Amino acid sequence: MLGSILTRRAALLGSLAGAYPALAAPQTVRIPLYVANNRCILPVTLDGQTARMVLDTGAERSVITRAAVRRLGLKLDPWVDTTLRGAGGMLETHANADVRAASLGGAALYQRPGSPALSLAVTRDLPGADGLLGGDLLQHVTLDLDFPQATLTLGPARIAAAVLLRRLWPDLLLAQLQLDGCSLTALLDTGATNSLVNARGLHRLGLALAGHAVPSWALGGAFAVVPHRFTELRIGALTLPNPILATANVPEPAFDMILGMDVLGRQRLILSYTELKLALLTG
Repeated sequence: MLGSILTRRAALLGSLAGAYPALAAPQTVRIPLYVANNRCILPVTLDGQTARMVLDTGAERSVITRAAVRRLGLKLDPWVDTTLRGAGGMLETHANADVRAASLGGAALYQRPGSPALSLAVTRDLPGADGLLGGDLLQHVTLDLDFPQATLTLGPARIAAAVLLRRLWPDLLLAQLQLDGCSLTALLDTGATNSLVNARGLHRLGLALAGHAVPSWALGGAFAVVPHRFTELRIGALTLPNPILATANVPEPAFDMILGMDVLGRQRLILSYTELKLALLTG
């Protein structure tokens, strides 16, 4: 029903190598998207081989699975590891994977200006994908995501009638929306298959969990959610009547809900990390 709710932003607890990465896209680049079950998969080239990575604006760090490390023949860093904590609450620590060079649609991915090398956090498993392409590798780009046409365009884009965004840490993006007339702060999360109202959002809405709980999976384990039918969700030019959203008593001090692919994946959207703007093109 609600299946896998989200690939939650990973809380970084361990040591990190280098500064925050960026994506070099000197010219317009168009990349095919594969969207299935509200998951957006991109072909990312790592050391000359293709990895299927989930586009995840709700992840602080880009992540690769242990199976992909073995399949692609990547080397593990004997000095640097990362501890990840997902929405399911489980902690895991693994040595980082070293990548000599990486690209997306011909645009180079890098962590330090002038160096093509990446240090990727490693996780146990991500069903149907080799990893997550997170905000650390996207924070200097504009993403033109045309979900109906299954195309991602990197490069300059004109953004009119935009929703203004705020940064959470260096590489996560927050937007204001209206849910049943209440102004809530939402994390933009293309890695979440469904949107979720957390404990802070429920408090602001004056709601208590009520109804039949269903299991959900996230990075870090399983947890329970309760579907709830709201009256109206509004963000920018998009208005959704009677949306059914997941609710859960997940603690989160920084935002009220996660806005996932069940909302974001309905139309073309332009998301600019550099201009801190979001345009939802519904026409």
